[in-house]
Amino acid sequence: MIDIDVQIEGVSDRAGADAIRQRVRRVLQQIAQPGEWRVTVSPSETRGQWDLGMRAPSGWHFAWFNEAIESLPDLIEWKLREFLELDRRLLRN
Repeated sequence: MIDIDVQIEGVSDRAGADAIRQRVRRVLQQIAQPGEWRVTVSPSETRGQWDLGMRAPSGWHFAWFNEAIESLPDLIEWKLREFLELDRRLLRN
């Protein structure tokens, strides 16, 4: 079973936040191994940037990026897939 906790800050548009949540859940349910997963999205301390964090069985993965709020669902999905591939490699070793 996959337990997914998604925390989003700084996205006031409900449709945008829902799109991010849907993408996160879809990616993790398709690819991730069972366990507890946590994804956080928040504005960075650096103006105009976003922080993305994912807690996986191998530990935390982080990314920082500049992106328009409308593009966040696509970018977050891409980064999560990248994190999951890295996680898979770490767990194999």
